Amino acid sequence: MSYLTICLTIIYGVLMISASFSSFTSLPIWLIMINVLSALGIIAGSFLKKPLLTTIFLVAVLLTALANGIFLYGQITWSHWLIRLILTIILICLNFKYF
Repeated sequence: MSYLTICLTIIYGVLMISASFSSFTSLPIWLIMINVLSALGIIAGSFLKKPLLTTIFLVAVLLTALANGIFLYGQITWSHWLIRLILTIILICLNFKYF
């Protein structure tokens, strides 16, 4: 199960990077960089099997989602954020359970 957890977490990080680049014209460059660096931290934490490192960057991506919503839509999309919160909690639990 640990390899599945690593794969899921890495896929999540890669999806966050692609989402950041797809919003390149809509978001300020500093916010894109925070998203990309946080997603790279998720990927690195997964490769290194460091659940605390992965958790820090998962929470960072979750918090930047709030800023993304404000810049993209002028408000926070709470339903979208709630889904990401649930996914983040699942990934954190899996990372701490299997490493």
